[in-house]
Amino acid sequence: MRRLPVPSSTPLSTEGWRDTSAPSFTPDQPSSPLPAPNPLPVLEDELPPLLVPVPEGFEDELPPSVEPQRLCRRSLGCHRRSPQPRQGFQRFLHCSPGSLRFLYRSPELHCGSVSPELHRRLPRGRPPDRLLRGSSTRLGQPPDKLRHGFFWSHRRPPNCLRLHHHPPQLWVSPGCPPGILFTNGETWKELRRFTITTLRDFGMGKRVAEEKILEECGHLIQMFENHKGEPFNTSRPINYATSNIISSIVYGSRFEYDDPRFKNLVSRANESISLSGSAEIQLYNMFPRLVGWIKSRKAILKIVMMTTRDVKDLIKKLRETLNPQICRGLVDCFLIQKQKEEDSCVEDTQFTEENLIYTVTNLFSAGTDTTAATLRWGLLLMAKYPQIQDQVQEEMARVIGGREVQVEDRKNLPYTNAVIHEIQRLGNIVPMAIPHKTSRDVTFQGYFIKEGTTVFPLLTSVLYDESEWESPHTFNPSHFLDMEGKFIKRDAFLPFSAGRRVCLGESLAKMELFLFFTSLMQRFQFTPPPGVSEDELDLTPAVGFTVPPSPHELCAVCRHFSLRERRAPPGPRPLPLFGNLFQVDLKRLDQSLFNLSEKYGPVFQVFFGPKKVVVLAGYRTVKQALVNHADEFGNREISPVFYDFTKGHGILFSNGEPWKEMRRFALTTLRDFGMGRKISEEIIIEECHYLTEEFEQFEEKAFNNTKAIHYAASNVISALMFGKRFEYKDLVFQAMVERDNETIHLTGSASLQIYNICPWLGPLLKNWRDMIKNVEDGKADATKIIKNLKETLDPEICRCFVDAFLIRKKHLEDSKVLNLHYHDENLLYTVVNLFAAGTDTTATTLKWCLLYMAKFPHVQERVQEELSRVVGSRQVRTEDRKNLPYTDAVIHESQRLANIVPMALPHAISKDVTFQGYFIKEGTTVFPLLTSVLYDETEWENPYSFSPSHFLDSEGKFIRRDAFMPFSAGRRACLGESLARTELFLFFTSLLQHFRFTPPPGVSEDQLDLTPVVGVTLAPTPQNLCAFRRH
Repeated sequence: MRRLPVPSSTPLSTEGWRDTSAPSFTPDQPSSPLPAPNPLPVLEDELPPLLVPVPEGFEDELPPSVEPQRLCRRSLGCHRRSPQPRQGFQRFLHCSPGSLRFLYRSPELHCGSVSPELHRRLPRGRPPDRLLRGSSTRLGQPPDKLRHGFFWSHRRPPNCLRLHHHPPQLWVSPGCPPGILFTNGETWKELRRFTITTLRDFGMGKRVAEEKILEECGHLIQMFENHKGEPFNTSRPINYATSNIISSIVYGSRFEYDDPRFKNLVSRANESISLSGSAEIQLYNMFPRLVGWIKSRKAILKIVMMTTRDVKDLIKKLRETLNPQICRGLVDCFLIQKQKEEDSCVEDTQFTEENLIYTVTNLFSAGTDTTAATLRWGLLLMAKYPQIQDQVQEEMARVIGGREVQVEDRKNLPYTNAVIHEIQRLGNIVPMAIPHKTSRDVTFQGYFIKEGTTVFPLLTSVLYDESEWESPHTFNPSHFLDMEGKFIKRDAFLPFSAGRRVCLGESLAKMELFLFFTSLMQRFQFTPPPGVSEDELDLTPAVGFTVPPSPHELCAVCRHFSLRERRAPPGPRPLPLFGNLFQVDLKRLDQSLFNLSEKYGPVFQVFFGPKKVVVLAGYRTVKQALVNHADEFGNREISPVFYDFTKGHGILFSNGEPWKEMRRFALTTLRDFGMGRKISEEIIIEECHYLTEEFEQFEEKAFNNTKAIHYAASNVISALMFGKRFEYKDLVFQAMVERDNETIHLTGSASLQIYNICPWLGPLLKNWRDMIKNVEDGKADATKIIKNLKETLDPEICRCFVDAFLIRKKHLEDSKVLNLHYHDENLLYTVVNLFAAGTDTTATTLKWCLLYMAKFPHVQERVQEELSRVVGSRQVRTEDRKNLPYTDAVIHESQRLANIVPMALPHAISKDVTFQGYFIKEGTTVFPLLTSVLYDETEWENPYSFSPSHFLDSEGKFIRRDAFMPFSAGRRACLGESLARTELFLFFTSLLQHFRFTPPPGVSEDQLDLTPVVGVTLAPTPQNLCAFRRH
């Protein structure tokens, strides 16, 4: 709100004035309506000495029939020939007809009499009708204190009031300034409540506002394109774009960028905000009575007057076309509410013409300048730091491609979101917020602050707080990223201030910044003008109430995005028909692909015959794909050999709703039966005793531990799936386990890799025939077990996973609910999947662990020393893990180096995606190369060596490593991970408690072979070990 100049007083003649008697007034007199004063004498034309000039720029605001020099300012503008009040004047009904009063701090005071509301605020002992205007008290102040702005004179006629020579804080409105930014009390509460509600109704923070912003993005992009890559000042187009967003909400429509009135409104708003922060205006705020003549103040007053005139004209046009049934914008809502309150004769309404004008002006200025200034900082910083701009554009190309940006993309653009937040933090566009004032006496942090004291919340000290920000004075988007590259919120991020006076348009501003910034980044590369380096770009802010960048020019070079969007990943040149088959070793495909990644990068493609496969290499790339883009990379590739396993049923080799439902059911049910809890721990400990007894039967002679370990691991999953364990001598059980081992080995063979490329070759391949026989025999055995459980099913007693499935199936059938997922095929193949996966991966890892212990006896000794010291001879429990850091590190390092699922299970793209700048088509097969994660040289100090210190800190405490991904990651991560971790820990520690593992006699540790056997999983080469009983 701006203040109006008041000219100096000139001598006031008493001629022509009629003295009137006034009622007596004492402080004890009750507040009651005063009788209307006698009419004041008319100011005749022949009394020019009474007339003083009207402030410059306000001549056109007078009543039409009043000449500027004929209005007596010292008589409060009383003039009989004033048919209608205008800006700066208001008709007062309690005075004589035609009487006008100037809008001043104390609107109740008029022409020698006061309203009842002002009685108790007047100086004591002063009759209200004898109080001159120059000595009127400010509203809300103690009545017994005279304030500047009042002037008492016994020499004036009793009913004559005149303005103080330099009345401080003279506003262009009655009482407190109207509007929403610079008000207090009920006016502010009511207007803020109304504004927030209305802005939300018109889509602030919702899809409606998003569509408005996206529409405006198109206009802004067009303006930028018109410069054809030549240097230009971004200020005007950005200001116009942001102004149009708030205009469309306030007025119900946007303006064309070449609309003269719109251009003037934006220009004046920017100029007034700039002037408000100038040194002259700050000096005026300190000494308003001494420096009221300064040029900047006069310029602001003129801007306010002209803006008010334009806003009134816009409101007038909206009022003329107002339809109470169709609310086009905030102005319409205000006018409708105003009419309702007038019709209801509501007293003390806040829905006045002045409040409407200044609320609209406040929103227009604030909604334009803050967002535009931040966006300009953003583009300047992108030109200043091109490497950050490249990362933003790479992320956008990967996630969004060439389509239009949406607000919902924000969660998938963590780096871009972090950059926007860092722009806001470093830009610090409202460094001291808008000044506050204490509403009552307060003691804060031990200091007394008096009511009415001005308070500056120094946001600079918050956004640059060295105790909150790692590098507060540098542009560092990592302030808003965690170690995994995910976006994080920071408590000290307060660019919109906080508390009751927090920016009411915060959600709209956030949406604008995201959509404008990303849309511009998508279309343009921003660079300094020719001949200017990045280092020469000036980050010195301009002075103003807000702190925008200094005037500068940038080049906006159009990006040919469509070409980049469709760029395929690199890779070796394929041969017709054969693709890259002759360039890879199908027996160790993971190693071949790992070697190719060193040449072609973290994302590359290979062809197996005509089939294209995209390979992801390196921890960051694999994690980014599987975790950050879980939806796009979340499907399972169902190759011919996998389809032969399950026909698209079950849990491992299915997609869509069947997979989601089966995975959800399996996770819930396995947890109900103790997966990762005490129940499963007891099952594993029981099986540890059987396994220990099995090892003891070999009487410290060399033996192959494969069968015994597989039986033990199978029995854990069997107890959960079937509700019982099997004896190791059970022939059916032995056949089931051995068939699964053979099938997994066959599936990874070179011949079945060829079968996946040319399925018609299947019947000609021995490995395929053997695999199919194993699959059919396994299904037959599983069917018999399920049949026995079904015959003994008791719905009241759920013994296992199969029972839970059958009970769910029966419940759906009895309820006549459409059952698409709970059928016999899904049960059979889910059981087969979980039995095979739950056996092989755990058993294979445990075999590697024992082989490493025999290979590295010093590691084994250290593990056993820790076990003896911490556990002693009692049974190891899961809770002991936290006290066995070295043992835990050894288990993790065994999993890492063993790398038993080197390519995970193949994924497939669920929809077209641009990833790291490369376009990958829906349905493309993807190999997440876990070998490249577990052996990533940027993540592991000694990736090819067995080194438990990878998981230990300098104090010997266990530490987690982000690049430890033996169970894969994302939506397709191993659902039995928690069970497998518990099994590995308890089996390994129990065996190490009882046995010392060594190579067979005549074989040294160095001669133990660590070459894996090729299959879907990588198992150790079959070899014997000795298990010596520890005493």
